[in-house]
Amino acid sequence: MKTEIDYGNWEIHPHLAKPFLLKKVRKTSEMKVMATKYEGSITYLKFWNFWVRAGTPANTPTEYFFHNFESGSSQVKMLINAVGVPTYWPRTEKKVWNRIVAVWSWLAENVRVDNTDYAGLTSEDRWPSLEEYAHYFSDHHRLVWAACFSKAHLFASLLGRVLPRWHIIIATAHHTEAGAPPTASHVYVGVYLANRWYYLDPSAVYTAPLPRFKEKRSIGPFETVDYEHPFRVLPIPLFPLNLVPYLPA
Repeated sequence: MKTEIDYGNWEIHPHLAKPFLLKKVRKTSEMKVMATKYEGSITYLKFWNFWVRAGTPANTPTEYFFHNFESGSSQVKMLINAVGVPTYWPRTEKKVWNRIVAVWSWLAENVRVDNTDYAGLTSEDRWPSLEEYAHYFSDHHRLVWAACFSKAHLFASLLGRVLPRWHIIIATAHHTEAGAPPTASHVYVGVYLANRWYYLDPSAVYTAPLPRFKEKRSIGPFETVDYEHPFRVLPIPLFPLNLVPYLPA
């Protein structure tokens, strides 16, 4: 039986909505230790049909990350319409993937790196809202982003308005790119589809078009990033899972 929540026809996946209690894990088959690139061995627990990091809850989404996320203003509607992805309930997983591909492709054509303009969208107390992105798009007919966290935030924010929320997280993993220390962080997006998680790093939108549904796979342009083992995730509003999943390649 599907569990409904009160925002249109979007729904929480029943398995993701089910409370997860560590005391239910008793069998060795429900627990395994994975070797990470920079953190040593980490224990993962089986949750439904995927693995989650033991003892590490997800960050709780707040107004700091997703200010006024449910806005239905004319400007926000104009932005979503410009992306050209329908917002009604997608009935198949192929349609879910096709929407992800469409948003990814739209970003490649309509967003550019501009640290100065992006700084003008931010404020001291929070990240940019969809409303602010929408007003910028109305004025400039394009969008801007800056570092990896801004790319993941914009990608996930758009996906959150055209997909059921349980498909999307923002993930953070360690890396040593360009000689950075192994405690450095890289931010990207995780999507749940076809009974598993994938990682999608929007840093690659300009160089790596997403494949068709039959060839879907994780995409990450940096070999030094431990994409598969995020140490932190940030759910978008109304996402029901408060755990950190394993994101296989």
